[in-house]
Amino acid sequence: MNTARLEQSLEMIRSYQPQYGIEVDKLNGHIKHYLDFYALHFPNCNYQYGYIQADDQLFVQSFTPPFSKGTVLLLHGYLDHAGSLSKTIHFLIKDGYTVVCFDLLGHGLSSGERATIDAFSTYTDSLATVWEKVLQDCQRPLHLVAHSTGAAVGLAFIEEHKNCFDKVVLVSPLFRPHLWQISRILLKLGKPYLRKLKRKFTRNSGDKSYLTFTRHDPLQEKVLPLDWLYALETAIKENQTQKKSMVSFLMIQGDQDHTVDDRFGLKWAIPHYPRSLFVLMKDGRHQLLNEEKTIREQTFLIMKKYLDDELFN
Repeated sequence: MNTARLEQSLEMIRSYQPQYGIEVDKLNGHIKHYLDFYALHFPNCNYQYGYIQADDQLFVQSFTPPFSKGTVLLLHGYLDHAGSLSKTIHFLIKDGYTVVCFDLLGHGLSSGERATIDAFSTYTDSLATVWEKVLQDCQRPLHLVAHSTGAAVGLAFIEEHKNCFDKVVLVSPLFRPHLWQISRILLKLGKPYLRKLKRKFTRNSGDKSYLTFTRHDPLQEKVLPLDWLYALETAIKENQTQKKSMVSFLMIQGDQDHTVDDRFGLKWAIPHYPRSLFVLMKDGRHQLLNEEKTIREQTFLIMKKYLDDELFN
């Protein structure tokens, strides 16, 4: 597809900001460009999209198959967007779930200052808004599947709203970044002089086609504002004082993850969440939901068994 043409369509969607669930005829061609580019066409699904008001405007989508057995809220990670998780959306729809997803503030088609926030509570407030306006009356069971920063947001939310989701899957959750202690030193040294860094695309998946696509994806954020890292630093300090929690989830973590600190994450989470389950994926990098086929399908199979209460069968 012509990327320039897609970018025109994305700008049209942003400028109109149609209300979620209300179709706008003028945007039909533009939303088709979006769905085509990110492989999000599902002919037999009822598709809804649009914006809801939070601190800024959140772009929300839902995909409902003809015979839905429940609903999954899917949350993406930092610098990504919902379209980045098209393979996961395909998997969940094929398994019979309605999928609801939204772009975090400052990401994808949502509004807000790009890729930054003043506090991580802004993300959880956005999730609370989506819960109230979209998820509250949706078909049960209602599950959460979240990746990286999205997993951190989802976990913070369920700590405050313990009965909102029936089951929770956290994939490569962000408890703290890889090489965090070194990063903190560099942050302090650079604080008087730097406001943002150019994003470096890393080999966070074994799927070469995914890596190439991501580098050319117009909705991938290309700059990392340091204010986001300062907000993250505050959130990490707050989490370190947290007591043992009875919240339960399935955590899937790759053992070759160089985006989050995988060893710290598991070491910290296992004693803090004694009712949860933990799976370490051999050779898995950070983007487990976009990994090479074998690892990705193993990840999906574990998710399916957990959501279907068949993990130990």
